[in-house]
Amino acid sequence: MTTAIKQGREDLIRVKQYITDANGHKVAAVIEIEELIGLKAMVDIIPPSEVWLYKNKEVLESVRRGLKDAAKGRISKLNIDEL
Repeated sequence: MTTAIKQGREDLIRVKQYITDANGHKVAAVIEIEELIGLKAMVDIIPPSEVWLYKNKEVLESVRRGLKDAAKGRISKLNIDEL
């Protein structure tokens, strides 16, 4: 039985099987070689200059909190001269 991973409306990767660890967490996926092209396209969406952000979960969460705050209008002015 295959499972579909949906990124956008058109982007679909069909997973044939998941590999799990002893705790049942998914650690890898088996896909058809044709699906690799679609997977590579999804990965290439993240610019190389921003990959570090997605590798650092603590910083990523901080950025996400900041974006949520800004969307709710919770912002303040920064005086660069005071830094």
